[in-house]
Parts: sequence; C-alpha cells; structure tokens
Amino acid sequence: MRELLEKITKETSAYLRELSGREGLDKVIGTHGDDTTKVVDRLAEDFILENLKKEDLRITVVTEETGFIERSGSEYVAVIDPLDGSTNYLNGITWAGVSIALFKRDGSPVAGAVSEIFSGRTYSYDQERAYVDGRIFTGISNPRTRIVLSYFDRSRLREAMGILSAIEGSYKTRNLGSASLDMLLTCTGRAYLFFDIRNKLRNVDIASSSNFCKKVSINPMSLEGKSIDINLEGVTTIKSVVVSPDSSLLRRIFSGLRALPS
Repeated sequence: MRELLEKITKETSAYLRELSGREGLDKVIGTHGDDTTKVVDRLAEDFILENLKKEDLRITVVTEETGFIERSGSEYVAVIDPLDGSTNYLNGITWAGVSIALFKRDGSPVAGAVSEIFSGRTYSYDQERAYVDGRIFTGISNPRTRIVLSYFDRSRLREAMGILSAIEGSYKTRNLGSASLDMLLTCTGRAYLFFDIRNKLRNVDIASSSNFCKKVSINPMSLEGKSIDINLEGVTTIKSVVVSPDSSLLRRIFSGLRALPS
C-alpha cells in the first residue's frame, strides 16, 4: 500500500508541475470553512481520486476540497491534501506538496506518502518504517541546523514567546508556507523546531507528515503537551502543533507554557 500511495503522490506532483504557470489556476470556484477552493485545488483532488478509483479499493475519503466522501463497506479511510502550499505554488515559490494518509476505520495508520511537487522528493511510511525517496529512513540523532519554522498571530504572541524563549543558544527563523513539508523538514533533521499555533491547521494538512514523524519517534504535540490525533470523520481544525526532535527542548517548552499566568 505504501508503494501505491507514493506512486500516486509522485504522479500528482508531476501533473502539477506540468500545470504550473498556466492561466486560470487561481480562479476561486468554491469555499470550505474559512478557505477557498481554486481551480488547481480541484484539478489535483480529481487527479488523486481518479487514481485511487483505478485501484478498485473500497476507501472512504476525507479531502480538503470536497470534505467527507463515504463509501459503504470501506475498510480504509484516506485523508488527502491535494495541494499543501497552494499560495506558494500559484506564485512560483517551489515549496508545496501532495499528501495522502491511509488509516484503518478504527483510526490506526496503515501507510502514507508526501511528495514535494517541484523537487519530486517523497516521504512515506508503512506500519513499521519511514522512507525517504523509497529508502528506509531510521531517524536522526541531532538536527543538522538551528532553523525554527514558526507560525503564530497577534492573539498568540505570549505563547509564541514562551516557545521561542525555551530555545537555548542562537537560531534562525523561517516561514516557508507548507505545514506538511515544514514538519518533514523537522523530522528529517533539516529544521530544529516547527510550531503552528494559529488555530488554522486542519487534519488533512498534517495527517501524513504526522504519521511519518511518529515512525521515527518524533511525536507531534499540541500546546497542551498532548499527542495530535487525526479525525477521520471530516475536515477538522487542529488548534496547535509543536514538533522537534529535541526532547529536552519540548520539555522546556511545555514546562514554560504551563507556568504562564492564565
């Protein structure tokens, strides 16, 4: 199953590379929650759903654009983000991805894949291991860089400062614009810390990347220090997520946040 999902995400990325730069891709054709569906979002979603349909798998789908697509008698649920980082994609910024996460109906992860659209790099996992470009990835001992990927707004300045003040030593901050890829940068050692506390992330954004991280013993957490659970009943909001391979940093972060006055 992992190989199939990796294949579909890679083919979707190739399709989106071919479309890149064409006129009309940014036209808004619908809304979902506080977000909009653009032509390119729908094209990517349709491409993925058609490829899953070809496999004749009985899968219920949770996808960013359409929402919940129930299939009676289905054994699995696929949580799909057809285009994470659409603003980047539409503006020629080469940091955007395609994500598919497959779960059993009871919520246990089966397999998943994320593909970087412009580089073609893939991250995937099955029930036992994580893989980068199809090769087993066993994890990292220490991050290679001190890059912090931080997302917060004015209403969360206090919590953001609490997180950043827990970092010992110098660091650099970046805002790259694709939650799934940012999380994977962190879980493969190319960033030190990722956090998004804007109450804007959705389960479809990070379902696959979150499971990849767990396979290499990095557990995405909420601001309250709880493990992130992926809802399989529809597109839902994830209020906060904090990810780092440095467990001592996480302990300092959560200890500091608990000490903040209410």
